[in-house]
Amino acid sequence: MKVTLLGTSAAEGWPALFCRCEACGKARILGGKNIRTRCSALLDDTLKIDFPPDILHQVLQHNLDLRCLSALVFTHAHDDHCAPAELQYRGVYFVPKPFADKLQIFGSKDTVHKIRTALSPETPDLDPAKYPLALHTLLPEKTITVSDYQVTPIRAQHDPTQDCFNLIFQDADGTTLLYATDTGWYEESTWEFLKGFRLDGIVVECTKGLQDDGYKGHLSIPEVIRFRERLIGYGAFRPESPMVTTHFSHLSGLLHEETDALLKPHNIQAGYDGMTFHISAA
Repeated sequence: MKVTLLGTSAAEGWPALFCRCEACGKARILGGKNIRTRCSALLDDTLKIDFPPDILHQVLQHNLDLRCLSALVFTHAHDDHCAPAELQYRGVYFVPKPFADKLQIFGSKDTVHKIRTALSPETPDLDPAKYPLALHTLLPEKTITVSDYQVTPIRAQHDPTQDCFNLIFQDADGTTLLYATDTGWYEESTWEFLKGFRLDGIVVECTKGLQDDGYKGHLSIPEVIRFRERLIGYGAFRPESPMVTTHFSHLSGLLHEETDALLKPHNIQAGYDGMTFHISAA
């Protein structure tokens, strides 16, 4: 399975939109891996995870062809992960030749409602001629087939006012990825559920850096290390398998190299925009 991180920032981007902090200033000077757009990823160049407001920039930056997408899967409905207005540009008014197929879109009930309301506020269903999109609702811990993958949503600890998911993807060869952004420490029931999987790779958020500001909806570096150790202890993850972090905030104060140096002794790699890695089943 090929995993590409298209965006690796928290909601405000990095450098952040309205910020003059030291971390943003250094990122502007250093550039490279310190420039981060809003979180999204791509599996095997065909299955998209999240559709942020930076999607056009990511398409241009990484030379993507979104016409090749087999499906789009959302983690949750927050604006930095779900920019539904951008989906209108697949519609009949913006392409020279209308799409014959519908893009299959999967998300929580909150995400599906947000997309439907944004694109068609006066009708309960999308006009297929105007919007060649098919919306499907995900349920926690219910595995469904999405294109060539088995996808299992698990409950993220992020926003109690809506369903927020982390996602387990398994391809036809049995290779299994956990994509875990926008979550704090899991509830015990979720850890128990994960015991039933053998994960070959993990993408996990690392929003808070070394800080512990009391907010429980994101992870810090010490928590990410414990996250890995717990899954290894369950036998759900091999110590040699890749674990890569994403969803970084400038408020952590840590630039890319600093974060990577703190994670490497624990066999964890700091992700960056455009990073690609491969995983395979044992």
